[in-house]
Amino acid sequence: MTMAKLNPSNEPMNSSHQPVSRSKLERFFADISSRIQLAQTTDLAHGPSRLPVDLRELERFFADVNKRVQLAERMQCQLDKLLATRFNVFQLFEPDENKLSDVLAGLLDPKGHHGQGDLFLRLLFVSLGLGSDAKIRTKDATVQREAPMRGIWKDHRRMDVFVNASVLLAIENKVDSPEQPDQVSDYLVYLELLCPCHPGQPIQNTLIYLTPDHRPPESLTHSEVENHKKGGRLHCWNYQDELSDWLKHCRRDCEAQKIRDFLSDFIAYIESDLKRESESNEEKEDNGDNE
Repeated sequence: MTMAKLNPSNEPMNSSHQPVSRSKLERFFADISSRIQLAQTTDLAHGPSRLPVDLRELERFFADVNKRVQLAERMQCQLDKLLATRFNVFQLFEPDENKLSDVLAGLLDPKGHHGQGDLFLRLLFVSLGLGSDAKIRTKDATVQREAPMRGIWKDHRRMDVFVNASVLLAIENKVDSPEQPDQVSDYLVYLELLCPCHPGQPIQNTLIYLTPDHRPPESLTHSEVENHKKGGRLHCWNYQDELSDWLKHCRRDCEAQKIRDFLSDFIAYIESDLKRESESNEEKEDNGDNE
């Protein structure tokens, strides 16, 4: 028997493995709830694992479930003819870390083909708590991929995404690759050399360390991470939380339907595929620690 893919939200279902809410499951399996309650109140003399249900009742229940599944599958097929709810462009290409950085840079570029000007960049600075800084010039901002650290002793370093909007912003994207030795530490030093932050003055440079699991950069001690975060120069972002929230704000304010659909696909990919990859990696790490 093939289980139908249920979509409990109003958002398009872009993955074949969408999470199902508890309330949806409870409604779908409403007939079994009374049996579970009855089983829980059964006389303990019969044993805790004995269900007061005979074989014919189970057969009737699963026959009814099978009819519901078939109905749900027919309804899903009719829906997909109009909305293609399980189609997701990101699942077709399965972007790697570099491609995801390309997507972020493209969205942040005020001259990008998305046609929304500096909207997405402005919303990002708002998410960083810098939306009221009058010095930020998002309309004239430049966005660069693999930006080299020129003129210093480690010019082989390249920042994944580098934004110059009078205030400097760097994004270091770490989906599945480890941080290189002193990488984020060097980036913070470089940004400070380019545009120093002075006590009591608005932030002049900041860095987003983007991962699927909120892990901090290994090149900094715990106290250094906390000090940089407190000073606004470092933001440890998670794909499923901060980045997804920013993308939802972008989708809300975006005027182009084509770009809104693209953002919906990106959000769905993050909340399904990237989330599963992150959980799988965490499980492997836990198993390795227990061996």
